[in-house]
Order: sequence, then C-alpha cells, then structure tokens
Amino acid sequence: MLDQLKLVAPVRSKFMLQEMLEAGVDEIYVGVRHPLLQQLSFDNRFQTVAGYPAHFENWESLQEVMDLAKRKSVQVIFMANASYIPRELEQLYIGHVAQAVELGVDFVTVSSFQTLELLKGFQKRVAFISGSTIAPVNKYAVRMLREKGIARITVGHSTTLEEIKRWKQEGLEMMISGNFGTGSVPAACRLWESPNNAEIGEGIRSGYRVEFPDGSIASQMTLLDSATDCSLCNLEELVETGVRAIKFIGREAPNPVSLSLVVDVFRQWKELGLESVSIAGKKEIMEQEQLMWVMKWVPRFCEKCRCTYLPTRTNQMYV
Repeated sequence: MLDQLKLVAPVRSKFMLQEMLEAGVDEIYVGVRHPLLQQLSFDNRFQTVAGYPAHFENWESLQEVMDLAKRKSVQVIFMANASYIPRELEQLYIGHVAQAVELGVDFVTVSSFQTLELLKGFQKRVAFISGSTIAPVNKYAVRMLREKGIARITVGHSTTLEEIKRWKQEGLEMMISGNFGTGSVPAACRLWESPNNAEIGEGIRSGYRVEFPDGSIASQMTLLDSATDCSLCNLEELVETGVRAIKFIGREAPNPVSLSLVVDVFRQWKELGLESVSIAGKKEIMEQEQLMWVMKWVPRFCEKCRCTYLPTRTNQMYV
C-alpha cells in the first residue's frame, strides 16, 4: 500500500525544485507574493522569514518551475490558505488565485470557509485541499468539507490513528505533516504562528506535563504529533488508516539541500517498505544516512517511534 503514498514538498525556486525532484518528490506546493501586500501574502505566510523568501517573486518564475515539474509528472499545489480575507481585498484574492489556475496548478489549498466560498467558481477546473486551520475534529466535519467540494484534508497533528481510520470512510484523501512542523521547539509553547518571532507559535503536546489541582499528573496521550514525530516507523500504518500524502514544512528553509535530504529519507523508507524490509532493517540501513547527523536527530532512531531529541525542560499546564 505504500505505493499510494505521495511525498509533498515546498518549492520557492528552480534550484529548490531540482533538489526535490532528485529526492523523489511526488507533488510540490508553492506560493506567489503579491506586490500590494507588505508582510503576509494571500497564503497567510510572511513574505520573508529570517531573511529568506517564502514565495516566488512573480508569475514568470513560477511558470518556469511548473513547466519543469509537469515534465517530471509532479503535480503542483497552490497555497491560498489565508485564514481571513478583508472584504476590500476579496477581489484581489480571487484574481491572485485565478492566475494560478490559468497557469495550470493541480490543487489549491484554502484554510477557511470564506475563501472556499470566494473560490467556488474554480472548483470545476482545480481540486481543493483544506489547510491546517480548518483541520476537521470529527467525521462530521470531514463530511462537511467533502460536501463543500474539498478533495483532500490536512489532518491536524493532534489526531489519533483511530480517528483517521474512521474518517477514511468519508472518501477524502488525507494528508499529514511529516517533519519539524510549527511548534517544533522542544518545551517551548509558541501559542500561535510567527516564524519571525520564536515567542509566538503553536504549542507542542509532547513537551507538556498536565498537573491537576490535587497534585496528580495526567499521563501523555498517544497522538499523531508532527511537531515531534517524523512518522517514519508508522508509514505503513498511516497508509492503512487512509493517509495518502505527507507534506514537508519549509518553503522558507535556509538550506533547501538539507530539506531535500529529509524528503529523500522518507522516499528511501517508503521504497524499503515496498521491498518488505522490516522496521529494524530499515533503521539499520538509515542509521548510515548523512541526514541523521546533519539534522541532529538524537536518538537517531528510538524504540518508541519518536525520532527527535527530548525536551530540555518540562512545561507545566495546570487545569
């Protein structure tokens, strides 16, 4: 079943695309800055993060990359996942997405029912993906997204495998984040996302100890947590439950080569699974990979499917 799994990687330049193609990516996702917007573009992303661009500068540069991607049979996702569009910018937003549709993108990602409604005129020409800010919380939300014309949902990383398995019955493709997503700073609750400010961003569950007024401490839940789990050891199980795509975070990554190595590790793990190599065998092979040193995964492979380093301190949350 692993042959059904798609690897989805970010691209912001022709060089970055070439690295991802070499790594074996199946789909890419892109954004284009808007000249009238100063900070955020219409995908709710900062136009630069720590000095690195997160978007293509213009439509011409995106067209060149799309042409190369299409020749390699790689599909293109256009990010239009702003959580909210002010009324006075709605027509600019629609026109922005219309240009991407005209270029021939395969998917458009949206992150609100407002933007989905604004773009409903394109639903016969392009498939829609729901972004993480409208990640469903139960099967009824999944059903509502399907009825609204969504073809693929982004699964929130607090979702359990059992929930994903139930959602599969709704007939939508499901996608998870596969690496170092928002909130990946160990033991640092970041609350809401600001890539330019380490104090603001989504929190992580694995770094928390929940303490009740009587002094008792809650045991940790087993969650599909992309902030701390690479999901490698669970790929077969994820595909079996209905996951069909893994999205890698990092359009603004300072080193696209390192990010492509992450994609390459997933591709190799997937291929080893298709060859029926056991998890233990995969670990033995992958321990030799340079990525394990470059990305400083410590321990490199653990015994509990948590391939990241442990928090240096424990956050406490009182209820």
